[in-house]
Amino acid sequence: MSTIPICQYDAEILSNRQIGPGLYWIDLLAPEISRHAQPGHFVHLIASDVSKDSSRQTWLRHTPLLRRPFSIAERDPEKGVFGLIYRIVGGGTEILATRREGERVDVLGPLGRTFEPIRAGRPVIMVAGGVGVAPFLSLAQETVRDGRSDPAEMTVLFGAATAGLLSGEEKFRQLGVDVKLATDDGTTGHHGLVTDMLERELARSPRQCAYLYACGPTPMMRRCQAIAREAGIDGQVSLEGIMPCGVGVCMACVVPCVIPGDRSSPRRYERVCDTGPVFDMEEVVL
Repeated sequence: MSTIPICQYDAEILSNRQIGPGLYWIDLLAPEISRHAQPGHFVHLIASDVSKDSSRQTWLRHTPLLRRPFSIAERDPEKGVFGLIYRIVGGGTEILATRREGERVDVLGPLGRTFEPIRAGRPVIMVAGGVGVAPFLSLAQETVRDGRSDPAEMTVLFGAATAGLLSGEEKFRQLGVDVKLATDDGTTGHHGLVTDMLERELARSPRQCAYLYACGPTPMMRRCQAIAREAGIDGQVSLEGIMPCGVGVCMACVVPCVIPGDRSSPRRYERVCDTGPVFDMEEVVL
């Protein structure tokens, strides 16, 4: 059981800015959460605007009622600040995009299981799809900050539908991490799927990857599983999903799992918010 404390915090919004088409970055001041967060953690956030000066009708102020999960993209423990990336995909994120600097949001965290740390001498590839890049920003930054591995031993393969949705790649470059881009429409980088790039990278230089991380749409992660299995590479996936409670109570986010390395073993169901969101590459059935 994790000894990291879970905090409920009335966090101040320091900035909430658009960084791409329907894509936003929000910085929150919540010192206790920032102090304890580790790569792979997420927070559970109430997006609704219940402030006294809200322009929303009274009956709408508590809509949506349920919290929304967001992976922590980066943190500054000295300043007590952490950042999140989100894309408008429904009512909750649409409301969150209207929230302004100085307002407050109720945040619960840090939550979930964290990544296996990157170790020196074990080169890794991180495969990110869309906003699935968020936990890898944290993973790369924390690894470089702590001096656990040389940035040259990390490669990020980052894919999205179009170039405007690849925001965040500049942060990897600033760390000295190699980033290769893919877009479905060919507006930048490889024209096609990011998993095609993964296959090409492993074929070109098998020793480039001793451990694989993946986060993004389920079909992308499923293909990463298959590629890792064929190459005999261990790794982890970070799942995205609907998590009404975020603390393992409601059982709404369960996923089928097997014993790693034994795909024929009886399936069991694990909670993404509690046992995950990070799972062994061969454990979760996607």
